[in-house]
Amino acid sequence: MKPHHLLLAAILLAPGSGTASEVKPASADSPAPLNELVLKTARAFKDGGGYNNQWTGSGTPEEIRHDGARILAKGTGGTYCSGFTFAVAMKVAEDAGLLRGKSVEAVRRFQKEWYGAVEDPETREKQCALAVGRLGIGRQVKPEEAQPGDFCQFWRQRSGHSVVFLGWVKDDNGERVGLRYRSSQGSTDGIGDVTEYFHGTSAGRGFVDPDRVYFARLGNPAESKP
Repeated sequence: MKPHHLLLAAILLAPGSGTASEVKPASADSPAPLNELVLKTARAFKDGGGYNNQWTGSGTPEEIRHDGARILAKGTGGTYCSGFTFAVAMKVAEDAGLLRGKSVEAVRRFQKEWYGAVEDPETREKQCALAVGRLGIGRQVKPEEAQPGDFCQFWRQRSGHSVVFLGWVKDDNGERVGLRYRSSQGSTDGIGDVTEYFHGTSAGRGFVDPDRVYFARLGNPAESKP
């Protein structure tokens, strides 16, 4: 049986066109402790590399291991969105000690939730935003609290995407009209940065549903703001 994420992973997308507004920092709050490491790790994976538009295999740019066990083999035929973001999240969580004491079984469940390869409708909708809290390595954050280096699961009118958030795109009135992110997609033939716009905003050219954008932040939940 094919994994559920094959139905939920992002399909080909086109970056926004025209003269975009400035991509502005998401929040004036102090940067989240691990977000800079997330951005650095995401940048460490080279642009391109091919996009697996069949969404077969793991979609990851490298093998993922935990506590001596293979969680996912390195993807073949290119990467796709969930595989890229999961690889970034696992590397940062490992380097930060967040996975210490987590069982292999728990991490494998975390992977399925991250990919949306589960039966629970809420988890399939929010994916990374719920997965980090359930494993105890982060928490969901509201869009107005989002900062570059957070992870994001969003949905368009016909597809979804798992990404590393880089910042909001705002119009001259300060309205959020889109977002910029790093992930793996067809328009960049694998890993790369893309800008997309919301549907029904002043930008008037987007497909992203602004009511279906969910953010996750890595860190110790006990030390995070509620």
